[in-house]
Amino acid sequence: MHSTSTMDQRKAAVQGAVIGGVDVAQGWHYIQWLLPNGLSAGKPMRFDNTRSGFDAMWARRPAGARLVIGLESTGPYWLPLAHWLRQQPGVTVVLVNPLHTHKLKEVDDHTPSKHDAKDAGIIARAVAEGRYLPWTPREGVWSELTTLSVTRCQQKADVVRWQNRIQGWLDVYAPEFRRVFKAWNGLAALWVLDTVPLPADVLAYPCEDLVAGLLEASHHRVGRKRVTALVTAYRDSIGVPGHPSARAQLAAYLGHWRAACANAPSTRPQKQRSRNWWPQYQGRTPCGRFRALVRWSLRPCWANWGT
Repeated sequence: MHSTSTMDQRKAAVQGAVIGGVDVAQGWHYIQWLLPNGLSAGKPMRFDNTRSGFDAMWARRPAGARLVIGLESTGPYWLPLAHWLRQQPGVTVVLVNPLHTHKLKEVDDHTPSKHDAKDAGIIARAVAEGRYLPWTPREGVWSELTTLSVTRCQQKADVVRWQNRIQGWLDVYAPEFRRVFKAWNGLAALWVLDTVPLPADVLAYPCEDLVAGLLEASHHRVGRKRVTALVTAYRDSIGVPGHPSARAQLAAYLGHWRAACANAPSTRPQKQRSRNWWPQYQGRTPCGRFRALVRWSLRPCWANWGT
């Protein structure tokens, strides 16, 4: 929630400017222009999410030396337009919270209807009232660090996702497995899941072959004792009877999990190289690095404050 002083400052910052409100979508956008006196400059205009569409929208803009264009930050669709607008002379790009657009939909016409053309006008008026957030894109090494951080988080989420699915599969078809193997992703445990995933497969497999397989997979750390415990547990298994599709499902889960684990370390060296490009980052403690990163990343916001 913004304080009154902040709202007043942002409202004063857009006074005398031509204001545009853009409702973004994947294939096209709607823009509503507001003149400096607060009146609408015609009806909302629809334009394609292409270079020719951007040029057509720009050619029909109202005359004005300073333009403030608000975008509804919906998904990734607004980013190409925002970067294109930032390259135009006299343009300031700001962001409007989609939740505010949703809550303000009944203010103008007292109806709960919501469509792209109406949202563009709501966004433009929200900007005129100071209900927006400044936008300063990250550039250079900060842009690369942001991309690598997002990629890293997505990779970690993929690993956790497939781990949870594998553990869910075990809870359904082999609940006793994790009582015998404390770590399901150990070398011996993975050999069992790859070779004899179901309790019926383990009971039908020759005992000596199981011992030999576990010894080879675990580098002679797990052997006959673990096989005996697994067979004993599976004789009274409460798991759902398996079928070929269950084996195929687990094999797919394991394949995706291994691929996610293999991809996860790929961003670490690149992220470290990007950090090393910034000389002030080196030689600091982890807490000092975090504080320095925050201060450095906020410099554009401080420089633009009140302008």
